[in-house]
Amino acid sequence: MDAVRDASDFCATMSADARAARADRQFGALAARERTVRAFVCHDARAARRRLATSAAGPLGGALIGVKDVIATEAFPTGCGLDDPDLSSPRHDAWCVARARRLGGVLLGKTICTALAYPRPGPTTNPHDARRSPGGSSSGSAAAVAAGFVSFAFGTQTAGSTIRPASYCGVVGFKPSYGLLPTEGIAPISTTLDHVGVFAVSPRDAWYLVSAMVLQRAEILTARRPRRVLVPNLPTKLPQEDGYQERLAALVVALRADGIVVDTPDLPIPIEDFCNLQQEICHWEAARILLAPGRMRVLPELVTLLGPYLERDTDGYVDARRRRQRLQECFDAFAAGYDAVLSPAATSAAPPITTTGDAVMNRIWTALHVPAISVPFWLSAEGLPLGLQLVGPLGTDRALVETAQWFHERRFHERQTQDQRTHEHQTHEQRPHERQTAGR
Repeated sequence: MDAVRDASDFCATMSADARAARADRQFGALAARERTVRAFVCHDARAARRRLATSAAGPLGGALIGVKDVIATEAFPTGCGLDDPDLSSPRHDAWCVARARRLGGVLLGKTICTALAYPRPGPTTNPHDARRSPGGSSSGSAAAVAAGFVSFAFGTQTAGSTIRPASYCGVVGFKPSYGLLPTEGIAPISTTLDHVGVFAVSPRDAWYLVSAMVLQRAEILTARRPRRVLVPNLPTKLPQEDGYQERLAALVVALRADGIVVDTPDLPIPIEDFCNLQQEICHWEAARILLAPGRMRVLPELVTLLGPYLERDTDGYVDARRRRQRLQECFDAFAAGYDAVLSPAATSAAPPITTTGDAVMNRIWTALHVPAISVPFWLSAEGLPLGLQLVGPLGTDRALVETAQWFHERRFHERQTQDQRTHEHQTHEQRPHERQTAGR
C-alpha cells in the first residue's frame, strides 16, 4: 500500500520543529503523488509554505488542511464539483475554514468532491490502489489525508460522505453530532441532514481539531478502554462483503476474551427505515434546494432522481420526520450504558473506480443525528482498508472518540505484533539455509 506509512499523528508533533518537518513531508508527498491521486481541484503549495512561515501560533499552527469543494473559501473558488467556468461562488471563508485559520491552520487547497454530492465518480483515485474508488462525495478530502498531503481535511456528510470514504481510504472519518460544527458557508443539500465531517489519521487528531474549534481550548484525549459495547445483528439483506461479518464475529470473541462485555441483540430499527429513511427525508428537502430555479447548473441525473419529489405534498415528508423522532428516542434507549455501537463502516473495501460505493451502513446514523466515527481496523484479502464504525447517542462525541482511540491503538498493536511474528517466522525458516551456506 502507498498510503501514509508514518503512524505518528498531529497530536504527536506538538513542537514547531516537528510540525515543520511534518509539513515538509506532506509537500514532498504532494509533489510525488498528486498527479496520480488527484485529490485537489486546486491548491497552492507556495502560498501555503509562506503562510506556514508567517502564521500566528495556535493549536493548529503548522497544520496543512484540505477543504471540500462545497465549502466556501476566500482564497479559492468553490465549484461544488461542477466543471462550470461560469459558476459564481462566494469568496469568503465558511465558518469551519475561518475558525481553523484563526487557530493557526493553513489551507493548502480545495479537495475534489462528486458533482453536487451526487454519486457520479470524480477523477480522484484511492491512494492505496489507483484502480479503486476513494468513495464519495468527500473523495478528495479522504484521499488527501490518506496520501499524506495534509494533516486534516474538511468534508461533509448528508448520507455517508465522510464515514465511507474514510473506510475506503484507510483514515479516520468523524461525523460529529448534528449541529456541533456549524454548516455556515457550505452549499446545502438538506435542511436537516447536512453535517460537517473531518478526516485525520487518528481519532484523537479528529477530536483535537473539533475541540479546538468548538471548545475553549484544543484537547488531546487519551484512549479509553470500553467496558460494554454493542455489536447488533444487522439485517441479513444488507450487503457485507470482504468478510465483514466474520471479522466482526472474531472481534466479538476477542473483546470478550479481553474482559469486555459485548452484547449482540437485533437492531431495533426496521430494515426499511435503516435503508430508506434518510433518503426519504433527503430527497424531499434536496429537491427544493438543488432544483430551485436559477440556483446553479443541475445534473440531468439529479433532475431524474429529485424531480418527482417536487410534486409530492408534505404528508410523506412529515411522516418520515416523525419516524425519525421516534427512532432517535429508541436508539438513545438502545445504546444507553454502552461505550459504542459497532458496525461496518462500509459494505466492502473500496470498489472499482467506476462507482463511489454504497452508503447504506451510514445513512441511518446521519438521519438520527448521532455521532459516528470510522477507524481503519482490518485489511481485506487484497490488502485494502476496512473501517470499523463506532456510533453513540446524540452528544456523546468526546466519549465515543476516546473509545475509538482505544480501538485505533489496539489495531496498531495487533498489526505490530503480527508483523513481528511474521519476521520471527521468516528468520527461523531462513536460519537452516544460512547454516548450510556458511558450511560450504
